[in-house]
Amino acid sequence: MSAVLTDAFCTGKSAPQLDDGLLCVRMRVCEENAATAALTALSDDICLPFDEDAMRLGCKNLFLPSLDIPDKTLDSLIEYALENGARVTAVCSATLEEAGIIDSRFGKSPVMLLHECGLLVGCTVVGGVYLDKDDLALMAQENVPLVVRPSFDAGYGHGVAPVIAALKAGVKVSLGTADGVYNKDHSVLAEAAYLRLLTAAQLNRRDALSLGALSIMAAGEENEEVIKRIVCR
Repeated sequence: MSAVLTDAFCTGKSAPQLDDGLLCVRMRVCEENAATAALTALSDDICLPFDEDAMRLGCKNLFLPSLDIPDKTLDSLIEYALENGARVTAVCSATLEEAGIIDSRFGKSPVMLLHECGLLVGCTVVGGVYLDKDDLALMAQENVPLVVRPSFDAGYGHGVAPVIAALKAGVKVSLGTADGVYNKDHSVLAEAAYLRLLTAAQLNRRDALSLGALSIMAAGEENEEVIKRIVCR
C-alpha cells in the first residue's frame, strides 16, 4: 500500500510508523484545533497559518481557517502566494454563515473568490459542506481536492458535505479530522465509518457511498484491510 491510516494523529510531528513498516502519511497543520489530517506526501512542508511568521519563514504551504479575513490581509496573502509559489489549504463553505458572509462581501462563493484571487490552483479545500455544482465543476477543472470532516461538521450542526456529487464531478475527496470532540482519537477510519452512515441518511439509500470509495478516501487506494476496519468501527 502507498499509505496506511492508523488511529494515531500527528500535528507537527513525524508520521507514525506501523508494525509492518508502512507509514501513516498526513498533512500536518500547526494550528490548535484546526488540523485537517489530509493524506499528502511525506516531502510536503508543514502547513502554517498565514501570518507574519509564515511569511518570515518563507512557508510554501499556508492554512486559512476562514476566508472571512480583512481586505488588507487578503491582499497580502494574494501577493505572498503568487510571488512565492505558495499553496493554500483553505476552509471553504464549511458553514452556511461563512458562505453567506463571503457572498455578501464579495458577491461570490468562497471557491469562486479563491479562483478570482489566483489562489485556487494548487489549493486544497477543507469542509465544503455548502459547495454547489459550479464550485465542484471549477474544483474538478483545476484539480482541487476536497477534504471533508464528517464527525466535526455533523456534530456541530454544519451539515454533510456533498461527497457523492463531488466524486461525480471528478473532485478527489479525502477524509480529515478537526478538533476531536466527536472523534477523540482523530481516526480517519472512524471518519470513514461516520461518512458511510451520513451519506446513506442524506440520500435515503443504504450504502450510498461504496466501501471501495471510502477506502480510497481514507487510504488513497481500495484496500480490503482498510475496508474491514471501516466496517468494524
